[in-house]
Amino acid sequence: MGLIKLFDPAEETDRPAQADGTPARGTARLDEQVYLFDDRTVLAVNVALASGRPLLVLGPPGSGKSALAPNVARLMRLRYYAEVVTARTEPHDLLWREEAFRQLNDATRGTLGDAGSRAYFRPGPLWKALDPAMDEEGVPALRDRPAVVLIDEIDKADPDVPDALLDPLNNLRFVGPDRRTVTAAEGTAAPLVVITSNEERELSTAFLRRCILLRLRPPGREHLLKVARLHMGDDYDEALTLELADMFDNESVATRPAASTAEFLDTLRACRQMDLTADSPEWRAVAGLAMVKGSPDPSSSI
Repeated sequence: MGLIKLFDPAEETDRPAQADGTPARGTARLDEQVYLFDDRTVLAVNVALASGRPLLVLGPPGSGKSALAPNVARLMRLRYYAEVVTARTEPHDLLWREEAFRQLNDATRGTLGDAGSRAYFRPGPLWKALDPAMDEEGVPALRDRPAVVLIDEIDKADPDVPDALLDPLNNLRFVGPDRRTVTAAEGTAAPLVVITSNEERELSTAFLRRCILLRLRPPGREHLLKVARLHMGDDYDEALTLELADMFDNESVATRPAASTAEFLDTLRACRQMDLTADSPEWRAVAGLAMVKGSPDPSSSI
């Protein structure tokens, strides 16, 4: 008996457009609606779904970490919430954010309401995922669907932020702003939580043990070509893409910072916007500015 996939990009892509406006296969798609899933990534998503554990995605900037979650949500027709973590992110910000200025104004006017009043907080992505009723702007067609939550760049936060997520993620509950315990709404499935890290700060052992770990590998030449075909559509230039892919491979083993998939695509787009082809000598200078980093004189080195 083969592996039963809870998530299969091939099958999901073949489904027709839904009431939430998701386009059918073959129609024009934006960049955030394009993702090349390899077998290892598909397996990691399925393990996270089956185990109920968060999926921790590691890799350098521009490797596609942040694009994974919205594309899983898009293909599976799930609710989607995202939070980009910064150095100022507090542990409870992923659950709710306090409306401090409103509280201060009401206190000054003598109209301060009860502690925990809905007027004094905004539900965060994890709270919305656990209780669709807290999402007042959600897509009605997806209200009864499970959720995908992206917690982007968790390594930007203080170490207590990821550790504070352990109990909510383990037990699907947390203490709300009114000090009462909030649990998942009845009938609401556990969300798929995707957490990304550039590995700029070490995460605790306890947090790592809680997660399914996916480390994105450096893209190879064939992967880049497939990504370019998906993103460029009718504007795809095979000869130019091959030249850029060869340069990408050469630069990835150099001492300067390796180029990312995003930089590769940006270079290809820039060349096509300027009507450059593989026969145009100028494409090398464009690549030297957009894709090759660390050279004092890109035109002389490429």
